[in-house]
Amino acid sequence: MIEDIIASEAEASERNRDAPIHPGTKITRGHSRSRTLQVRLNEEELRTLAALAEQRGVPASTLARDLLLTHLSGDPDTPQSVLARMRADLDALAATVA
Repeated sequence: MIEDIIASEAEASERNRDAPIHPGTKITRGHSRSRTLQVRLNEEELRTLAALAEQRGVPASTLARDLLLTHLSGDPDTPQSVLARMRADLDALAATVA
């Protein structure tokens, strides 16, 4: 039964490739990052991170990755940290545009 539904939906999707994308649909693209790190934050830390991410217009995970990569690079103004921030910003932009 579920296989029939999936096959039917896939067929309908292929027939209508140029259909508009519904608002709220999340589109992802492949990327070079393949490992996940789980970090535990208390409620206040998470609220602070979420508020800053919202202010910057990026997802909290993107901001957290950017902050971590900046810190790991040692100097917030090194070419590596600037590139890390640019990558994070481009990822966030791609997520909102795509």
